[in-house]
Amino acid sequence: MLDILFSPDRFFRERAGDPGLGGPVAVVAVVALLGAVAAYPAAEAVAAALPAEAQGFSGITIATTLIGAFVGPFVVWILFAAVFHGLSAFLYDAEGDFRDTLAFTGWGFVPAIVTAVVGIVVGFLVWGSVQFPDATDPQAVQQFTREIRQRPEFIVSGVVGLVVLLWRGMLWTFAMQHCRNIEFREALVTVGVPVGLLFLYRLSGLVL
Repeated sequence: MLDILFSPDRFFRERAGDPGLGGPVAVVAVVALLGAVAAYPAAEAVAAALPAEAQGFSGITIATTLIGAFVGPFVVWILFAAVFHGLSAFLYDAEGDFRDTLAFTGWGFVPAIVTAVVGIVVGFLVWGSVQFPDATDPQAVQQFTREIRQRPEFIVSGVVGLVVLLWRGMLWTFAMQHCRNIEFREALVTVGVPVGLLFLYRLSGLVL
């Protein structure tokens, strides 16, 4: 299993003939569970900050947040697989079934475990000490949002997320090379376009 981190070319080449979905589903499920744990402190803080008349919805707020955090990685998994599959087919007439692309894309979520763990640490460090502003004051909410984004914990988390995204892009490049039976440079373009756009989007949110 460590081959995916240290020898991704060999890892995906050995699985090109029979890429099962069991392993990738387990990986994404771990990321989803950790993501839900990471989302809990923020959900609890938001629920506690609701006005007295809205406290009856606090349980719903927490539940919907946790469900969304858990489902999110599975949605992202399918979207990335669809983009990789479509781009490689359009640009290079790539071979293979979507199921295989989905399986190999799922393995690329292994580094996301690092991001999720960092998210858990940051969440429990930050949200327990946050004082929410009056939700009816737009300026106060805007100032609060700006201050939260500028906290060192979230900046570090954002930088880690960018590094992990590049790491995942590297894994996905080898994955698409062997899964779609294309050249490495073709796989690099297939993965680099969507990952590069996402990287720039996240970077802009971090520095602006």
